[in-house]
Amino acid sequence: MTSRTSLYQAHIDLQADMTDFLGFDMPIRYKSSSIVDEHMAVRENVGMFDTSHMGRYWITGKDTKEFLNYLVPRDISTLHDGMAGYTMILNEMGGIKDDVIVYQLKSDEFLLVCNAGNRQKIWNWIDSFAKLWKLAGKDFNIEDKSDTSCMIAVQGPRVENIMKDLTSDVLPDKRFRIAWISIGDTPVLCSTTGYTGEAGYELMVFADIDTINEKAIALWNQLLVKKVVPCALGSRDTLRLESGYCLYGNDMDETTHLLETGLDFFPFVKIDKTSGFVGQDAVLSFKDKVDKIRVGFKLLAKGIARHGYKVFVDDKEVGWVASGTQSPITKEPIGMAYVPITHKEKGSLFQIEIRNKKVDAEVIDFPTFDTTKYGLRRQL
Repeated sequence: MTSRTSLYQAHIDLQADMTDFLGFDMPIRYKSSSIVDEHMAVRENVGMFDTSHMGRYWITGKDTKEFLNYLVPRDISTLHDGMAGYTMILNEMGGIKDDVIVYQLKSDEFLLVCNAGNRQKIWNWIDSFAKLWKLAGKDFNIEDKSDTSCMIAVQGPRVENIMKDLTSDVLPDKRFRIAWISIGDTPVLCSTTGYTGEAGYELMVFADIDTINEKAIALWNQLLVKKVVPCALGSRDTLRLESGYCLYGNDMDETTHLLETGLDFFPFVKIDKTSGFVGQDAVLSFKDKVDKIRVGFKLLAKGIARHGYKVFVDDKEVGWVASGTQSPITKEPIGMAYVPITHKEKGSLFQIEIRNKKVDAEVIDFPTFDTTKYGLRRQL
């Protein structure tokens, strides 16, 4: 049986096409728009996504920062109050258990957000270490607030104007910053995070199990009144792929080593941090053994390369496609693939087998769109 987010009824009211996504009833697109319409709303205007299905774990206590710093390869000690950081949680072999965002509200109060499909796995993983640390006398507490909170990502170049219409409070003004604001009489945790490659905010409301649905839908409706376009999983996928952002389960998983993802750079990761982290030995020992790497590509002929399609060089199978789609902006078939490290440079060529036919592909940089017109670096 699938689960439902606090915004399920809002999606039904908008006649969304619903699908089972990682055990949740989620909208794939809305009746009033196409996936491309929703995509372009975010690139050119402002759109919003229900991301309430993600895991939200509140971690408090004087030893919380030390604990989190051990769980992830990022140097959490560099975070300050009001800051957030993207990173990964690794297994002991250096594989990716999940990619997460760590939010520091106070020196002894943190929020960790993980992917929906990994909620129970990450909770169990954190809890297993927490029990050991608590036996050693460490002071922290973990609370799962996933089902008593909602999360709405509001993304696009008009997002700041929308938010200033909704609140008189000071908004966080840099990427990966957080602040408590009020929208009406509702306290909202507002962060300058998102997974579209555009400017935006993620809005989180925390309540009790009896009132969270009402509060979530009220916030959603306030955004609708401001002409924010409802967007769903289809456009979320094309937006993140154009921007070069990974989707857990497609582009990485526990069999994917951190150093193969290309995400092992500062500040996401500090593999030699002196405080250590889970999986550090496996990461350091693998540095000289990396033989494949994640790259972006575009096809040089028609077709869409899907997850799991085989990659060839000189008629030899050497890798696989992680994700693929057609860019709504460039109209080119693009994607991510794992290829030999010898083919990681822009312009390198390989082939992808699509319906028993090998199609030429070229390594490209992300994002795939014109950054003077779209995205975080656009010239406004």
